[in-house]
Amino acid sequence: MKNLAVVFITLMVFGLVSVSESQAGRFEKRDVWQHERIGDGIKDGSITRHEANILRNEQQMSDNQKDRAMRDGHLSKRERIRLERRQDLANRHIYRMRHNDRGRCDRDCYDHVSFRSGAVVFPLLLPPLPPPPFVLPGMQIRIFSSR
Repeated sequence: MKNLAVVFITLMVFGLVSVSESQAGRFEKRDVWQHERIGDGIKDGSITRHEANILRNEQQMSDNQKDRAMRDGHLSKRERIRLERRQDLANRHIYRMRHNDRGRCDRDCYDHVSFRSGAVVFPLLLPPLPPPPFVLPGMQIRIFSSR
């Protein structure tokens, strides 16, 4: 009877360890998937080098947090929720940086102007500013405009 109880307790301990490891495996899969999304964004030019560095640092912080949470071999509910929230936030950041209008300039990029299909550019002609009411010798004139 004692042997049966020891076997049962041993199986329960291994079961709990495997559950926490499977949760860690879930985070690993998601981490790999997010790294692939960052790499795809770099390849297609939707993520710049600077943005990629920011996203990779965020992924590294998430990995460090997971490692700290798994030090005791158990992933508590609170730790799991924190890790999921951090990965959700990283996921949103990846999406936003892939879909903002900044991108790597390739051969078809001219100057620093973003040319979009269907965009029409008109020169803006403004009348000259009127002269200041009076100017004394040695006076510095600074004109501030909202243009």
